[in-house]
Amino acid sequence: MSDWGAGYITDKAYVHDFCRVQAPPVLAFAALGAGVLAAGGSGEPIAYCDLGCGQGYTANLIAAANPEARVLGVDFNPSHVANARTLAASAGLSNIEFRESGFTQLAADPTVPEFDVMAMHGVFSWISRENRRALVELIGRRLKPGGLLYISYDCMPGWAAMAPLRRILARHFAPRPGLSSPAALEQAIAYADGLRGAEARFHRMFPNADAQMERLKKMPRAYLAHEILTRDWEAFCFGEVAAELADAKLVYVASAHLTDSVDRVNFSEAQVAFLASLGDPVLQEETRDMMLARQFRRDVFAKGVTAASAARVRAAWLDTRFALTAGGPEFDMTFETPVGKLQLRDDVHGALVDVLRQGPVTLREAIERLPQANANWTSITDILKLLVGRADLQPALPAAGDAKRAVSTKAFNRAVLARAMESVELGYLASPVTGGGVRVDRLSQLYLLAKLRGLADPTEMLAKLALEIVNPGGGEPDSAIDRARELAKQHVTRIERDVAPLLGKLGVV
Repeated sequence: MSDWGAGYITDKAYVHDFCRVQAPPVLAFAALGAGVLAAGGSGEPIAYCDLGCGQGYTANLIAAANPEARVLGVDFNPSHVANARTLAASAGLSNIEFRESGFTQLAADPTVPEFDVMAMHGVFSWISRENRRALVELIGRRLKPGGLLYISYDCMPGWAAMAPLRRILARHFAPRPGLSSPAALEQAIAYADGLRGAEARFHRMFPNADAQMERLKKMPRAYLAHEILTRDWEAFCFGEVAAELADAKLVYVASAHLTDSVDRVNFSEAQVAFLASLGDPVLQEETRDMMLARQFRRDVFAKGVTAASAARVRAAWLDTRFALTAGGPEFDMTFETPVGKLQLRDDVHGALVDVLRQGPVTLREAIERLPQANANWTSITDILKLLVGRADLQPALPAAGDAKRAVSTKAFNRAVLARAMESVELGYLASPVTGGGVRVDRLSQLYLLAKLRGLADPTEMLAKLALEIVNPGGGEPDSAIDRARELAKQHVTRIERDVAPLLGKLGVV
């Protein structure tokens, strides 16, 4: 294995995944929740850049669901770029481009345009200081005034216990010529298990490291190798990231994980009071991380913000359309929060959920349909943030553009569904309603593929996959085939009852 990756894993491709909070409507809504008006939430023409785009699944889906956007995806791994271009071509996307480039090379490229939105998911903690400086320089030069930056990274204090072990693993078990990343990863895991088995005092001093390592081991191996064996890695305090981005004239706006912005479900009354006593906003944010022992941050920064009156912000809220993305006959009215289980009230919040169930609706329309006693502004906006944070709800684009967006999303979804027979890699379909993605399991994808092919009964197609589940050893005894068909019938019933109606409301099918 060559070292052209400069310490980054290159012999094993990264996972295909969709980062839902990178969708322009979600980022614009996160900014709106903080009282900032930004581009991306109305389906308007924007320029969007995905830095370190990996396999390009997120960038391609965003391009399909936002056809008025011009999207650039950048990654230094040529295999990632080749795969991303293949998906774009099979989906017939004409509004996206992929470049194979490192960050220092990209920062020096005069042909890079300006962007309304720039995003880098899972990048900043896993690159060298030199590459971070190049990124900050690039963002400072190419993000438009008023533009948004999405950035995610490992953070302190959540990684404080795991950091020493992670550094040992990367230093001593990194892939090298003659040792592939899958083999290196297994050696690293064996070492970590052996250290625990030897009852190292480290584990008694930092018991949380055990739980964190066990959580990581459940991740896909391709993801885990990139997470713990990459040479350059840093878990940042929020203030360190804010200071680096300040060189690009960026200011912190909000968390892209909307639940973070509802203090009453994250902190006790005493904690809220203590936070309020801190005058420094950076100190406040770092204190939040300390209180929550946060491990990962999803931040939205802006290159300057325009002051907006409370009336304009409220009007923007009222004009925002929302679409429920949680299907099924039962809606979970409970939330697990850092301060305990939150039970939503049927008489207050249940009425709002019932309105949202009817289909995509603007907040103004939803309030008009609510009983007057339930129309409490703070309660409504807080529950919307919580539902978006939990991925039960998505901010949606204006209805006037649904039909045009459906042309590109249906082409993209056909390209994804065509791979469902051979692969589980692509787990999201594009929605013209939300401008983002909807998670759709493989069996549901096969059902949709069967319908696209004109099959009246998709049971047999699903039964082929179900046979792999009930009879993984191979061969096709009659009992296994019968069980597979029965399992397929059960899934068809579930899909037709819960999944297909929801996907129809979201414009996916």
